[in-house]
Amino acid sequence: QAFRADGHAEFAVVSFDERMLLEEPVESWPVCEALIAFFSAGFPLQKAQAYATLRKPFVFNDLQMQEVLFDRRAIYAKLEGVGVPVPKHVVLEPGSAVVDEQEDYIEVDGARLQKPIVEKPISGEDHDIRIYYPRSAGGGSKRLFRKVGDKA
Repeated sequence: QAFRADGHAEFAVVSFDERMLLEEPVESWPVCEALIAFFSAGFPLQKAQAYATLRKPFVFNDLQMQEVLFDRRAIYAKLEGVGVPVPKHVVLEPGSAVVDEQEDYIEVDGARLQKPIVEKPISGEDHDIRIYYPRSAGGGSKRLFRKVGDKA
């Protein structure tokens, strides 16, 4: 709890436990005036969105926009739409693109990127990220990995 100078409680922090989030309907969740919710693997984002619609708390972070964060294409489009510079990039839609990979560049549907390039999956939750090097740097590629817990 946070306290005012006079010693009275200003507000109480209520943590929604995992069992409640996953198993109980949003109608049975505690009523709160303000909500902070961050997506992580296994978090029921749609339920949090339904709770915010039902109870109408002050939401510190836009729960609808959290879905946009999962799609790198949507993020780049949002950034470009408001004039934020983004790296030169191409989007490879499997089965619909013409790809030409050479020693020093890759070309997707006529758009050429000089190596080194970083390949990222569309989903922000997918961490299978690779770097492709030009021949002058030894060529080949390297898969980056995500640290999990205390293991790299």
